[in-house]
Amino acid sequence: MAFDCQVGIGKRSWRRSVIAVEGDGNVFSNMPLHPDMTIDRSGRWRILYRPKTHFILRIAGLTPVEELEANFNAVVTGSAKTSP
Repeated sequence: MAFDCQVGIGKRSWRRSVIAVEGDGNVFSNMPLHPDMTIDRSGRWRILYRPKTHFILRIAGLTPVEELEANFNAVVTGSAKTSP
């Protein structure tokens, strides 16, 4: 699943696009990760996002639709390769 979220309130808040996938630690192994991306985990969920930075590299930190689509395709391809 993918979603946009806002962390915090007011001027100190920041927005990000997030991709979350339920599965083992290899769910993002088929994706070419950008150096500014972070993978965190919560239980069986793996969460891919760009952490807050001091420099604004992209408007509001949201990921363009084309990049989200490419990331989804890579996750699906990787999942298909690791399934029995």
